[in-house]
Amino acid sequence: MTAPVSTIGVTAPVVNQPTEASVNKDTFLTLLVAQLRNQDPFSTLKPHEFAAQLAQFSSVEQLTELNDAVAMQTESNQMATFLSETSLSASLLGKNVVAEGNQVQVIDGSIASVQIEVGGQGGSGQLKVLDEHGREVANVELGNLPPGRQTIPLPPGIAPGEYSYAVEVDGGEGGSVPVVTYSSGVVDGVYFRDGDIVLRIGAMEVPLHSLAEIRPATLPT
Repeated sequence: MTAPVSTIGVTAPVVNQPTEASVNKDTFLTLLVAQLRNQDPFSTLKPHEFAAQLAQFSSVEQLTELNDAVAMQTESNQMATFLSETSLSASLLGKNVVAEGNQVQVIDGSIASVQIEVGGQGGSGQLKVLDEHGREVANVELGNLPPGRQTIPLPPGIAPGEYSYAVEVDGGEGGSVPVVTYSSGVVDGVYFRDGDIVLRIGAMEVPLHSLAEIRPATLPT
């Protein structure tokens, strides 16, 4: 009768293969026990080989515990961040905020304006205001704009409502200049959407992570 094939003096046991890409400590221990039970009595596992496999098992167990600890720490940090952002967003109710965006609200009887930040050395600017359907309702040449944060009033005659805007700055030979646009207003609501916190400013929506500035509370008339 032909002896069973063995790699290190052990008959190969029949063990269900793990479906995961990596072997966890329970699977490793199952394989080790099966290996010991199916040893060839005429060629047993050498002491140094057994010690090496125990060391491997210890390493797998330590790595598993480390991964679990890292996962728990990551989850804890995410929860702490979420609670901190929730507390911050609640404190913004009634506050005047500025956030990255291109929305602007025109209120009847008030002068609307937008804030932008011009990069580079500045240049010649042009303001375009669009309605909710993307139709252009205003186009204004702004002249030379210096670099940095600045406020630009909207032209008169724009009907009350919600609009988007864009500012293009031509730096001359240097080509177009980067411009960051902002949305601003008083926060009158906070809600959650797809795991993110969103600030409501009238009909405008501003993600919390785009917040750039918090100003003293000033309610519109």
